[in-house]
Amino acid sequence: MKIALVSVSLAFALACSTTEPRARVTGTVPDRASFPPVAELLVHRCGTLDCHGATFRDLRIYGSLGLRLSPSDRPVSKGQTTREEYDEDFASVVGLEPEILSAVVASGGANPERLTLIRKARGTEHHKGGSLWQTGDAQDRCVTSWLAGKTDVADCIDATDASF
Repeated sequence: MKIALVSVSLAFALACSTTEPRARVTGTVPDRASFPPVAELLVHRCGTLDCHGATFRDLRIYGSLGLRLSPSDRPVSKGQTTREEYDEDFASVVGLEPEILSAVVASGGANPERLTLIRKARGTEHHKGGSLWQTGDAQDRCVTSWLAGKTDVADCIDATDASF
């Protein structure tokens, strides 16, 4: 009986120690408005159906070359990545490691390799898709400039064009 009473008491104590359901964590995220050029790079480099254009991935990329948000956007030849797909891609990227992302953005983009996204793309952490870019190349500058709050659109366009 004592064990049951202690177990019930412990369960109640743990139940009472949960966070407020409406509590929100706030942080610093990169600018959503400047994300589309970055998203296009990710769509072209990462968004194919056999990579991050698959519904079972933590980082899910929607876009013109792979997974479409709306069935009416199919087939791929139908056109460009939609605004809604960019929004979903933004949510996917910022939702991967929100605390670390917030720290990187708050520091003006310093030490972006704290993010798994950067380490895997650079090939410094195992990535099934291998190394996608090198530190300091146009692709890397596209993403890291966005994290720093100064998106280099020209690098994003050059990197996206080069990835075809």
